[in-house]
Amino acid sequence: VQTLSFGNLDHLQTGQLLVRATSDINQVQMILMMGLRILTRAPLWVAGSVTMLVITAPRLAWLWLAMLPLILGCAFFGVEPTPLPWIPTVTPEPVTPTPTVDIPVFNPPTATQTATSPNEDKTPLPDHTPTEIPILTQTPSPTPQPTPTATPGIIPQVITVMTPIENAIVDNPIQIKGTVANMPFEGTLVVRVFDRLEQLVAEIPMIAQGELGGPGGFEASIAYGGSPGAGRIEIFDFSPKDGSILASATVNVTLGGFAGGGYFEVPQPQTNNPLPLYVLARTGIPGQDVNVVLEWVDGTKIIQTNKVLQGKDGRGMVITTLDSDPAVPYPHTQQAVVSVLSETGLTLAQQQIQILGANDPNSMATNVFWVVGENVQAQAIVIPRTLGIGRASLEALLWGPAPNNSLGYTTAIPTASDVLSYQGRTANWGERVVLNSLAIIDGIAHVDFSIELTAHPGGAMRTGLIKAQIEQTLLQFSTVNGVSITIDGRDGLLEP
Repeated sequence: VQTLSFGNLDHLQTGQLLVRATSDINQVQMILMMGLRILTRAPLWVAGSVTMLVITAPRLAWLWLAMLPLILGCAFFGVEPTPLPWIPTVTPEPVTPTPTVDIPVFNPPTATQTATSPNEDKTPLPDHTPTEIPILTQTPSPTPQPTPTATPGIIPQVITVMTPIENAIVDNPIQIKGTVANMPFEGTLVVRVFDRLEQLVAEIPMIAQGELGGPGGFEASIAYGGSPGAGRIEIFDFSPKDGSILASATVNVTLGGFAGGGYFEVPQPQTNNPLPLYVLARTGIPGQDVNVVLEWVDGTKIIQTNKVLQGKDGRGMVITTLDSDPAVPYPHTQQAVVSVLSETGLTLAQQQIQILGANDPNSMATNVFWVVGENVQAQAIVIPRTLGIGRASLEALLWGPAPNNSLGYTTAIPTASDVLSYQGRTANWGERVVLNSLAIIDGIAHVDFSIELTAHPGGAMRTGLIKAQIEQTLLQFSTVNGVSITIDGRDGLLEP
């Protein structure tokens, strides 16, 4: 029955009825079982009681044993015992019904009759026909019912943004003000900022102020990264039950960014990054010194001074690798901010990211090979966890080691500074060496780089170190037995 009630009969709306019927049957069964237990155990109780009576009071026991047949006979044959003489019997007196008396009642005389002739007596005669007395019945007043009060409807959640207004140009940080029709759960709203590239450049929780169940207001300041230009602000109220969106509001704005319109290309906003951290920012005046600062939420900092390069478009460009001292462990996984600051402390660009701890499950270890003296030497680094570990290792190699590191690592592969200052560059050149492709076929790693890999004066030692760095980084993998290097798809360009 329970299988049916919770299965095929659910759509007939009979499940609960069957469950209740089953429960009643179980209760009746329990009552019958208890009665059966009493009936089966009663002889044992009687036998035990008689035995104890014989042991403790033999004479009294003989008396009860003599009366036992009489008691059993009365029980089985329904013989009613005679009342004892010393107990008075009360017989209720019959109640005599009260006789009903009919009282004749006469109506008053009826209206006068019309005379049929002039000689007839026109005096009205009394009508003695008995009639019923009109009985005045008092209609009971209806019991006053409570006036139903209309239950106020649930006010739908509405988020209204008062500041900034639509299409406003906003500074960094953005000042946000607004109201909500209903206070959200624990007063928490979520603010997100998107840039012109649809990148999520900022996200923070925001606490509204007000009474639970009533309207409220909110106010917050939020710093953002990403690229300046057209963007939008979104504010959400999420359901505490399933995380669905209860209400949202969107305001289209123009992100003003920081002084000079600086922004980060790498790392991208709100992404997970291990150390070393690779940085490329479009900001600053070419030739000036700036400080690149990585600051964790717990206050840990890495500060590095860099020279602003002139990018391909003529704007300032800061490109570097940030890494911690190998002798000092860096913090566990947490939020961080990477910034470019002028020498006076003015923020030129900023990005909110998350730095993965050394043992974070979202990261993995690999080796890259740097130049130490006239040889190459492996350094174990951490990269984001990926299936393409060979490609990720080569891309880390192209960024180069952290400048002025304590282990003395350098690279023979041309840096961005080498590429931008190379005399043989043409208009179609980029700003740094990039990896075009990597394919492993029959144990041979075929790797192709961009033309910027030729931005060096040449020489056997320089080209030999470049090849050694690339080959050793790939040969660490068991699936690679040899390496073939091309530049823009051509062989022979990486020669002395």
